[in-house]
Amino acid sequence: MKGIAKRVLIATLVLAVISVPAAVAKTSAEKADARILIDVSGSMKKNDPKNLRRPALRLLVGLLSSETRAGVWTFGQYVNMQIPLGQVDKAWKQKARKSSKSIGSPGQFTNIEDALKRSTEDWSGPPGPYRRSVILLTDGMVDISKDKKKNAASKQRILKKILPRLKQHQVTVHTIALSKNADHELMQELAGQTGGWYEQTETADQLQKVFLRIFEKVGKPDSVPLKDNKFTIDPSITEATLLVFHKPGAKPTEVIPPEGQSYNAENAPANVSWHRDEGYDMLTISDPKSGEWRIRAEADPDNRVMVVTDLKMVTTDLPNRIIHGSSLDYQVSFTDHGKTISKQEFLQKVNIAANRSDILGDSEPRPLADDGRVPDAKAGDGYFTMTFGGEALNSGVGELIINARGATFNRERRTTYQVVPPLEMNLQPREDGKTLDLQLSADAKLIEPGSLQVEAWLEDQSGNELPLSLQSSSAGGEAVGVIDLMGFSGSRKVTLKAQARTLDGAVVDYIDSPAEVEGMKPPEPEPEPVPTPPEPVPEPAPVAEPEPEPEPEPDPAPEEEQGWLGAAIWFGVINLLLIMIGGGVFWWIRRSNRNNQISLVEASPEASAEAEQEKAE
Repeated sequence: MKGIAKRVLIATLVLAVISVPAAVAKTSAEKADARILIDVSGSMKKNDPKNLRRPALRLLVGLLSSETRAGVWTFGQYVNMQIPLGQVDKAWKQKARKSSKSIGSPGQFTNIEDALKRSTEDWSGPPGPYRRSVILLTDGMVDISKDKKKNAASKQRILKKILPRLKQHQVTVHTIALSKNADHELMQELAGQTGGWYEQTETADQLQKVFLRIFEKVGKPDSVPLKDNKFTIDPSITEATLLVFHKPGAKPTEVIPPEGQSYNAENAPANVSWHRDEGYDMLTISDPKSGEWRIRAEADPDNRVMVVTDLKMVTTDLPNRIIHGSSLDYQVSFTDHGKTISKQEFLQKVNIAANRSDILGDSEPRPLADDGRVPDAKAGDGYFTMTFGGEALNSGVGELIINARGATFNRERRTTYQVVPPLEMNLQPREDGKTLDLQLSADAKLIEPGSLQVEAWLEDQSGNELPLSLQSSSAGGEAVGVIDLMGFSGSRKVTLKAQARTLDGAVVDYIDSPAEVEGMKPPEPEPEPVPTPPEPVPEPAPVAEPEPEPEPEPDPAPEEEQGWLGAAIWFGVINLLLIMIGGGVFWWIRRSNRNNQISLVEASPEASAEAEQEKAE
């Protein structure tokens, strides 16, 4: 994962409840007035044993622009002005960095009420040219006394008196909880009711990057894209500040200017102010050369190149919290010495794209257009527009990255946000363990409860749906149902589809699968497998025997002659046999007749002698 997705896995982020603004959020004033409140109570010895609040504060101080007013207050039992309120110039930064070394954990209590009151007491009326911001870092509860009733009363004064006044004076409160034991309810309420950002982190090691994200909301710096440790400086840039994070034991960071020799903190030229601290390098380059620069260090998605320039990119203020399913029109324009640029020669060469990064990865770039087509209001007026939000956003924390490229410049703007559902879901198992009670309720701080219309169903991995019967309350805003775990087997997603109106009247179409349930229905027995007959062994392919050469056909004439000759021989043999048989029969008949003949005349002696001789023969 890259960018914000990776950071979400490292730190535990819990974001505040705020009302989503109107469809188009206005851009705010350019200058910032920031009040930084740092907890120095005794419990910080456990939650920040290495005093990492010091380098984190120095990072924030170094990033603040010269157009900012700022002050730092520390609080425990008492509130001290650690760094006086003033214009952030070179002398103020030097004093702030030096003063940060004295931050520790000597306090006995956690007097958040007094810290908020004293740091903002000079604010009154409309903010004028400054955006008013409070950055509150603490690890504990409201704690001003050993008497719990006094602590509870102090918390109520914060909510009932101080918070309404801050809202009235258009103050944005950003809160950081450096412990799971902090008063998260209070911190969320302070940030949520004022449109601020609330973040919880379990370890002080992440404070530097937490402060970076909050600075980008407070300072709204102009930046140039940094990719593969390369960035481009154009002629309109008069100053560049590089923030490069490094791990313990890393080689010293080096910078390579266009057509120049590399340098580091030890041999940096006179126009470079280099501050090396725990976990990061920060260097500010005055009048940097135009062209491509390179950084020789380990790449980090949180490294930044922030610039001071008269050519500024102005963007819509994206709300910190966006209702899942809602949309807003997001605009980008450019100013030169504070005036919006509308020259077509400039605008026609500008390409602007928006990328979204969240827990599921990076989105495809989306173009912003100034062509007069919806959602853009007017073609060629210098305001590039797109629609941001809707069902395309994923629930959770994300980051919007705007990249603009012109004929001679590049600019970048990063904004962190959270996508939240318009209704809350609660699944409560019954005593039998076989049934779940499903309760859906509209978030009254986000939408009108009476406008909620909701459907629910169970969906398996194949997309098959099992509708759930819901019963809505008479007043609206709530619906209940029952999930029978014995009615199905395997894992199924509880999918919700809702439509509602925000407090500003915008329509929200929401669909999400916020939970999974496991069915308890015994699976149907599988039929016994039919034995598979063994596959026949393939017979070897017959070897083709050579065909015998055909015998030459005999001449038809000799064959005909042999046929006639054979027939004649057989005919002769048969006739001979017939003659012989006929002769034999004739001889036998003749002899028989002779022996049986009666002599009528007495034979003479000579005749008798011949007869005797024939008989003897």
